[in-house]
Amino acid sequence: MRHWSIGARLTLWYSLVLLAGLALFGAGVWIVVTHSLTTTIDETLAARTRALATEIQNEYKPSKPSHLVEELSEYAAATPDGNLTEVRDPQGILIGEGVDATTASSRHYRRLESEATVGGQKYRILVAAPLAGTELTLRRLREVLLWSAPAVLLIGSLGGYWMSRRALEPVDEITRAAQTIGIENLSRRLEVPGAGDELQRLSETWNSMLARLEAAVKRLSQFTADASHELRTPIALIRATAELTLRRERSAETYREALRQIMDDTDRTTRLIDDLLLLARSDAGLPALPMDRVELTPLVRDICEQGQILAQERQLEISTEAPEQPVFVDANDPALRRLLLLLVDNAVKYTPAGGQITVSVAMDTSGPTVTVRDTGIGIPDAALPHVFERFYRVEESRNREAGGAGLGLSIAQWIAERHHARLEAESVVGRGSAFRVRFPQA
Repeated sequence: MRHWSIGARLTLWYSLVLLAGLALFGAGVWIVVTHSLTTTIDETLAARTRALATEIQNEYKPSKPSHLVEELSEYAAATPDGNLTEVRDPQGILIGEGVDATTASSRHYRRLESEATVGGQKYRILVAAPLAGTELTLRRLREVLLWSAPAVLLIGSLGGYWMSRRALEPVDEITRAAQTIGIENLSRRLEVPGAGDELQRLSETWNSMLARLEAAVKRLSQFTADASHELRTPIALIRATAELTLRRERSAETYREALRQIMDDTDRTTRLIDDLLLLARSDAGLPALPMDRVELTPLVRDICEQGQILAQERQLEISTEAPEQPVFVDANDPALRRLLLLLVDNAVKYTPAGGQITVSVAMDTSGPTVTVRDTGIGIPDAALPHVFERFYRVEESRNREAGGAGLGLSIAQWIAERHHARLEAESVVGRGSAFRVRFPQA
């Protein structure tokens, strides 16, 4: 049964339920009809018993016992099934003609016994009724049930199979349509029936899954293309530097300068590969980061000291703002440091000389926050929703001269998500940007 189709299994279960229903219906009809016929016979016997008792009371004459015998014989002859009547006097002697007890007790008869008291003496009355008519009716009923049940079961099973095939036909259509959708035409969608039933929900779920799959494939294709492009540039520079240096004899200083350039490009390529591996591992799913209770103010001051080296080269000033009371978060210290360093490094890259970068710690009703604010060139409103996308650059500002491959903010957002925090960005062109990390309430 495991390999049967859904239609066959539905038909089988429908047939089994129908068979059980027919069995219960047949048993119910049999019990009701048998009880009805038996009750009718018992009521008839009770009426005959009462009539005989009345006859005995009316016709009993102590001075003429034979008169009662004659009246009972006439009553038996004039009454249907009167020959199945037996009356005995107090001494047990049969009065008149009637059926004997042996015949009346046969399984083909139903009998009823009672007593009638006349003149202080008890007469025993026995009446019986043949069961031949009842047995014939029940036998015919049994034949009807036994012959009709298989026919009804067969018709019902065929009807159930037809209904299951008709009900599952839209599923087959969905299956055939889904089989035609591949990686090359993920933009296709299944037709959604407007019935408001399970099939409509199934089609809508399929289309939602296809939309997510299409978006994922597009992101993967774009990611692969961007990664290939980013890796091709430093590799091409390394190759070009090596080829130009080897074309003719050069001085030792020239060779050293070429090697330094190759080393710089190699470091850039290594960092890019490490970032790509980190994002790939994040997409594959990593185990939860070990969390500890971390105080934000000392950590932020350490980050600012590290960022000061980069800021001095570009003639920038980095400052820290923090409340007097300690602010704690549940975080992974190395990952949180990398997140804040990425934000500070991003601010340094896009803030002109003489600018200001401020890293502030705050605590409000929603939880702890760390904000990295700069007085840089800013981000256009149209580009702001995309700054966390991988390899995304704002054409006016995120150029190659600034360094990096457009992965820093994507990694920062991933680290924030691992901390169940939100990374938000706000900016005004020409006035600077602010990136805020909102941590959950500890």
